[in-house]
Amino acid sequence: MNLINRFKDFFSAHPLPHSALQVTSSYISGIHLSTKDRELKNFFVLPISGGIIQPSFEKANIKDSPLLQKIILEGVDKFNIYDHGVALLLPELSQRTFVFSFDALPATSKEKEQLIRFRVKKQMPLLSDDVRISYDMLQTKERKKIISSVARSSVVRDYEDFFSQLRLKIKAVGLPLLGLSNLLNWNKEKDFFLINIEKDSFGILVVTDSVPSLYRQKPLMARQDENFLSEKVQNIVQEIENTAQFIQDKEKKEIASIWIRFGFLESEEEMLSNLESRLDLPIKNIESLVGLSLPQQDKKILSPLIGQLL
Repeated sequence: MNLINRFKDFFSAHPLPHSALQVTSSYISGIHLSTKDRELKNFFVLPISGGIIQPSFEKANIKDSPLLQKIILEGVDKFNIYDHGVALLLPELSQRTFVFSFDALPATSKEKEQLIRFRVKKQMPLLSDDVRISYDMLQTKERKKIISSVARSSVVRDYEDFFSQLRLKIKAVGLPLLGLSNLLNWNKEKDFFLINIEKDSFGILVVTDSVPSLYRQKPLMARQDENFLSEKVQNIVQEIENTAQFIQDKEKKEIASIWIRFGFLESEEEMLSNLESRLDLPIKNIESLVGLSLPQQDKKILSPLIGQLL
């Protein structure tokens, strides 16, 4: 498996399902592939009102199960996949992801996980034992890189139980940002930021020399007022500039470009214009790499799922 599709089975050694869903605080999306040739057969994007899903690392995310069931069934009914397995992309704020470097790693999976857990606890000292740790390893010329995600078992189980009531079994759990990363040719881009901006959060994956260097996740304020957009843009710009400076100081690398995806059902033109005016780096829309005959808006929303399965 090369770097370009490295993370397609990040959380599961099993073959990828033919259907995938993404849950966020503002919409639910899904895609279904044909079983014969894994081509896109059907999809849906459905808005949800605030409060139905509240992404959280510590607490159950689903706050209105009956209403969420009704909304998801509206989309899943198109797929006719009941009693089938699906992949699920969790909200960024429902898990934590880290990139670690090692000179060497233990031989057994159990020892690797113990070492990764130790490194995670250095970042999160109050980490509960009630966590699932998933990881993948990349071998560079000099060191071994581990990209690891941590989620509370109770949070993941809440999603699993919810979907089981809909006769859907979660076969693989993934992350939107890593799904997006599969759309890029890492060997061509080499040094870039990949950024996923949702209503309530944004994540940054930093890649240098075609290898993950850093993964950052930040919440965004949920309120809506006249200063909302300005403050949101300021938070994102500040994080990008701080991260670029950190990479320059630590790795002596210059980031060449920013690939970005806006997980908004409404237009992102104003935010994009604000970001472009305040950042020196060229900004490219990740959905431009989706080679499917879909409306641009659907490409934008579905791009993490497309990267996960296709």
